[in-house]
Amino acid sequence: MAIGPRDTSSLVLMTGWDATALKNWQLADGTSIAAVQAQMNAGLGALNAELTGGLWGQLISFQDKPDVEYAMGDTGEMELHTEYSRPDSQRATTEGHMLPYQKFDRGLGWTWDYLEEARQEQIDADLALAFQAVRNRWRLSLLTRLLQRGDDSGAGKGLGTGGLSPGFATTAGSTGVDYVPPTYGGTAFASTHEHYVGITGGVFTNAVFTDVKSELREHGHQPPYNFIAGISDESVISNLTNFIPIAQTNVRYGSTVDLAAISAEPLAEGVYPIGVISDSVVWIVPGIPQYYGFGWKSYGNLSRRNPLRVRTTKGMARPTVMASNDPRNGSPAHPLQYMMLQFRFGVGVGEERTNGTPRYVNSATWADGTPT
Repeated sequence: MAIGPRDTSSLVLMTGWDATALKNWQLADGTSIAAVQAQMNAGLGALNAELTGGLWGQLISFQDKPDVEYAMGDTGEMELHTEYSRPDSQRATTEGHMLPYQKFDRGLGWTWDYLEEARQEQIDADLALAFQAVRNRWRLSLLTRLLQRGDDSGAGKGLGTGGLSPGFATTAGSTGVDYVPPTYGGTAFASTHEHYVGITGGVFTNAVFTDVKSELREHGHQPPYNFIAGISDESVISNLTNFIPIAQTNVRYGSTVDLAAISAEPLAEGVYPIGVISDSVVWIVPGIPQYYGFGWKSYGNLSRRNPLRVRTTKGMARPTVMASNDPRNGSPAHPLQYMMLQFRFGVGVGEERTNGTPRYVNSATWADGTPT
């Protein structure tokens, strides 16, 4: 990838182009500032819709305020009625944490002379590369929070000097925000309850998915579930005894073959489903490191009960990628001279700190995964 704005030095013949054949087709194609702006606006509209839909939309919800508050695991009881005594008043215990918030930039820029002589293909390539950078930033931010056990903290994460943004339910020694999951179905939990599970063996097994189902169900999250894993583990998972694959379009199946009833259409860039096991639809997501996976219950697109909570700019309903001139460069010669894409958001865990259970199948000791 080249660094810096495009200028007239970019206007050279590509290797394999014949100058004589191109003589009658001038390099200048009349691309204007208005045309580039219109193209960018259309692309940003599609990009913003893509980031908050599909599989990502099943993981997230949004809020613009910095804090989250939720109930702890109290045990509610009733007292036997007597004629003259009054029952004791009871109240719930709540806990809370903050959500991070960061600003990300992606520089663009074209000189006036370049735009007068530009080829549309170069403009298209510049915009496509910038939009790809946004997609990558979004994907990495979501996956990092899913596979990180410890708290986010510090002013660099938008959390001030004392704010903490923890992960899912984990033993008290692994977080500064001790969490006792609410009692469910007569089962009480403690602050030692752990959702970040390390397993020896180096492979996914049927037992891994059975345990994911049990972990979610004991907190009231009923099937069906979703589970994401990386490309490196696809073949291992798809060959498990209890795995039910999705139908392949180029295969004719017999009437006695069980197939997963899910669409094979990708719901995010590079993401695809491979089948079902233990009530979990398994999705392959590029960038998840080998031996890692994450299971959760989706409550619908952008539901507040979904695992992740994305903090947006104050007053905005959802994070939005915007294009603007870089304010640090004063008054540019034209609107596209110092163009930049800006994306402001932060990813944390919402109120449902039980609605997520990461797995690491290469060691009994949990270690954070690093998405790529």
